[in-house]
Amino acid sequence: MRYQSLKGMEDVLPGQVEAWQVLESKTREFFEAYGFREIRTPVLESAELFSRSIGEASDIVHKEMYEFEDRGGRRITLRPEMTASVVRSAVEHNLIPQSEPVFLYYLGSMYRAERPQAGRKREFHQIGAETLNTHSAVNDAELMIAAKNFLEMLGLTKFTMKINNLGTAEDRGKFQKKLFEYFNSKKEKLCPDCQFRLTKNVLRILDCKVPECQLMIKAAPAIELSKSAKEDFDKIQSLLKSAKVPFQVESKLVRGLDYYTGCVFEVTAEGLGAQDAILAGGRYDGLIESLGGPKAGASGFALGVERLLMALEASGVKLNQEPLKDTVYVAAIAHSESGCEFYRAIADGLFQAKKRAHFSFKDSGVGQHLKQANKLQAGFAIIVGEDEFKSGELTLKNMVDGAQKKMKPSELAKGF
Repeated sequence: MRYQSLKGMEDVLPGQVEAWQVLESKTREFFEAYGFREIRTPVLESAELFSRSIGEASDIVHKEMYEFEDRGGRRITLRPEMTASVVRSAVEHNLIPQSEPVFLYYLGSMYRAERPQAGRKREFHQIGAETLNTHSAVNDAELMIAAKNFLEMLGLTKFTMKINNLGTAEDRGKFQKKLFEYFNSKKEKLCPDCQFRLTKNVLRILDCKVPECQLMIKAAPAIELSKSAKEDFDKIQSLLKSAKVPFQVESKLVRGLDYYTGCVFEVTAEGLGAQDAILAGGRYDGLIESLGGPKAGASGFALGVERLLMALEASGVKLNQEPLKDTVYVAAIAHSESGCEFYRAIADGLFQAKKRAHFSFKDSGVGQHLKQANKLQAGFAIIVGEDEFKSGELTLKNMVDGAQKKMKPSELAKGF
């Protein structure tokens, strides 16, 4: 019997995974340079962690979480997002000092039982950054600027950042009351999901994508910001303009998670169709305290790896070009069971020289092997024919200038 991967769960195969590896490597280089430290959390968490932090009215908790009871009778969830997990970990391990901000980043898989479509799978991957114990509008702006710099570093230039401000707790309270009065008067016209959101968290209605609801959302009242919230939002916009961040204010923008407060943002890119968001985030000042930590502000963002790779491909950016220059194609024309030690020595030398090897044991001529090396964009080729095999020396060919030289496998470690 032949088995297939589960619906919405996809394999990342050789030929595809190289772009993922480059993205992961560049991600670590970028965030480490910005003062962030990597954090890794378990894939399984308590279900209550997400229902409490994300909100029962969110689509994630309401109908998308992979939730089950384990053998100990505990409610367990495959993590649908990472912010709550990061905050839980930071609180549990006392990572938040009294006055210092904490900058954390992550790479990992998330799980949501939604209808699979292009760039939106049931198992998906995110890259994210969280700034804990931060409060100012400057921090929010710097986080958005970092997001913009990260995308540009990868080669993505055609994107737009949408921003909004959900105001203070008092601002949101007044706004929610107005929204409830407005949507309650149109309750019968709302989709079933929005009728549920009306009773749980009316702000979630603004995130609905159903066309009929969208018409009502466009005519809904906008939030009125208090003086302090407006000053913060004006400062953020000024800093974004100075950093040349391509942004636009979207007064109906909310995030699909209940923990967001203050400034929220979303980045959309070309080449993705209707589901064009690749990155989103914002401020969540109450989450740390609600999960048992100190009263400390925080903000962060997450981007979808699959959507980002699609956007990069649509823009003509190939992440696998740079590392393939460090690939060495090994044409193992002559080989035998007794010759394993020779190739093992080549592999060890390439490892020490920090090169990636592609071994081919095809029974082909040198010309065919070199054509394949060019196809792989290998920087060098190692040729092991009968003469090389007998002498214990390999032929190293520079695929750029054609220069060749003989050397022992052990000499590869010195670099070339």
